Amino acid sequence: MPENQLVNIAVDAMGGDGGYRLVVDGAVGMLSDDPELVLHLVGKRADLEPALMPVDARLRERIRLHDAESVLPMDVSTARALRQGRGSSMQLALELLAAGDVQAVVSAGNTGALMALSRQVMGMLPGIERPALMASVPGAGKPVWVLDLGANVGVDAHRLLEFARLGHFAVEVLTGSPPVTGLLNIGHEPSKGPDVLREAGRLIEAEAEIDYAGFVEADAVFAGAVDLVVCDGFAGNILLKGAEGMVRLMFGEIDRALRRGPTAWLARRRLRTLHDRLDPAMHNGAPLLGVRGTVIKSHGAACVRGFAAAVRLAALEARRDLIPELERRLWASY
Repeated sequence: MPENQLVNIAVDAMGGDGGYRLVVDGAVGMLSDDPELVLHLVGKRADLEPALMPVDARLRERIRLHDAESVLPMDVSTARALRQGRGSSMQLALELLAAGDVQAVVSAGNTGALMALSRQVMGMLPGIERPALMASVPGAGKPVWVLDLGANVGVDAHRLLEFARLGHFAVEVLTGSPPVTGLLNIGHEPSKGPDVLREAGRLIEAEAEIDYAGFVEADAVFAGAVDLVVCDGFAGNILLKGAEGMVRLMFGEIDRALRRGPTAWLARRRLRTLHDRLDPAMHNGAPLLGVRGTVIKSHGAACVRGFAAAVRLAALEARRDLIPELERRLWASY
């Protein structure tokens, strides 16, 4: 799909901690930035119509509303989501994708529910048993991709190999070049870490198409030692949340220090570009790799800018035909 081609994105407008107004503001904000974007907002029509009243009429022409019977709560269990998902805003958005009416789905709802319903509605790519969440984090001079970020807690070596293959093909499609891959561990020496990581390292190293650099420690991730970091969802989620907290702490301390002195305004201007590059909101949005469709998980507590970033990523992946390319490369690798 050409980079500037019209793309339809379904948004689970009721998911997330910030409520539907935040989701609507973030999603609608992307319409001004992307003139070839059409939004399908899925949720309670009685709530969404008043929220859209301030939207410019020209932008409103590129918004479609889909009324949902119910909303899955943020604390819903996976089993309950599968039993009661029918008619919910999350499942309706996924059904639009399965029917081909949209090219991607974005949701800030419960991660387990999104993963389970995506598998049920969309099915899985060849050779993939469980989806994984992948996102980019800022590195030295370049973004670094990490998976899994919380969809799978505690996995075996073969699952880590599956993540490495998924991530390798996905990053190659998104960036245009094959990534150097590392496996997150407590040390870079081959003897370090638990048995599952040492076995996974041997399996990944044996894959001819993967450029494997061995184990990487957490500090090396942000130094840009590799392009893709593979880990289980427990370690990946802690790595991501720790980095987000440190960035907020760092800029909070810098802001307090700059309140003193006559040149504080000048320093703030120079730091704004750096802040925008490191701001966790600008890296929000993680594709649920492995399902047969472009599904983007937004952070549940994302701000307006953060949710807009998730929609932007969904449009990028749809236009680059990520899922058809992944399917083609996975079949070719067997």
